[in-house]
Amino acid sequence: MVLAIAIAVAVPLVFLYLVRWLDLYASGSFKAVLLCLGWGVVAFVGAYFANTFALGFVGFTLLATLVAPINEEILKSLALVYLVRRPSFTYFVDGAIYGFASGTAFAVLEAILYVARSGADEGMGLSLARGFSTSLMHGSSSALVGIALGRMRFARGISRPASLAVGWAAAMALHISFNNVVNAQGGLTVIFAVLLGLGGLALVAGFIFWGLKEEGRWLKETLGVAVGVSSRESAVVQRMADLDLLLEPVEQRFGPAKRKQVESFVRLQAQLGLKRKAQEMTPDPKLREQLASQVAGLRDEMDALRRAVGVYCMSYVRSILPPETEPLWGRLGQTIEAREPTSGRSLWGALGDKMGDSE
Repeated sequence: MVLAIAIAVAVPLVFLYLVRWLDLYASGSFKAVLLCLGWGVVAFVGAYFANTFALGFVGFTLLATLVAPINEEILKSLALVYLVRRPSFTYFVDGAIYGFASGTAFAVLEAILYVARSGADEGMGLSLARGFSTSLMHGSSSALVGIALGRMRFARGISRPASLAVGWAAAMALHISFNNVVNAQGGLTVIFAVLLGLGGLALVAGFIFWGLKEEGRWLKETLGVAVGVSSRESAVVQRMADLDLLLEPVEQRFGPAKRKQVESFVRLQAQLGLKRKAQEMTPDPKLREQLASQVAGLRDEMDALRRAVGVYCMSYVRSILPPETEPLWGRLGQTIEAREPTSGRSLWGALGDKMGDSE
């Protein structure tokens, strides 16, 4: 039983980690993720009492296939309605992650309840089945609300409340479909439930990749000398997906501690660019002022970290990414070929001499 409960807890949390890992620019706030996890617990308790109360007026089948999904999706998403008005909510990528966090916490408590009721004999199979079906459905449905809210975050007029209605409709449709499949009690019920859970996860991942592509375009617009970011530094941020590869020479030359500082510096630049774009697009004066304060704070933090990295290392970082038309590793290959074999000098020494040309 203990192992079954541990699996019921671990599997949804692993999927949450994977979803958050997709956030290439780390624009979302970890505190907001924790807040949504906490809210998922509150939503579960609220839904338990709401569904128990509704059971006195409707039959179990109607409760499971219609009433409960509506109650649960509204309750799970209330934290998102609050967060979308906060500066920690940058774009719908954040909404997807925050929503998935709320749904995951809800799913974990629900899984523990069901596994505890099932007994030791059936608990293991139930925890695995729910981990790859119900838990994914809860996370994905809440994420759809966050996506809808985040997508319309910069809209004006009726579009903003309409986005909540669209998000709820999508979340409830997924949840109702899932519960109807589960209650059908057919021979392929578990397979269909897992497919729906994985399908919801794939849909959320697709939205996240779409959002990351759009955020990449934002960074091209917002990062520049005006905010203390050189063209070479901006180019490194544009290649965030290849960051480990790009910073490998930095680690070899300066060590892992300095590489970690450089990675933090690059991520700060990405967050700075995204916050600046959000500041430009938001129609709310109060929120725009809050974002301006965040932008100023990020610039101060970035300047302090630049000083900690050091002039020589920063010059090297700016040199590691050539113009977009010239592949990085091709350039390194040319440097190696051009080096005189008898010179006795290292590749890093040759690259150091060329730093001035790379600016």
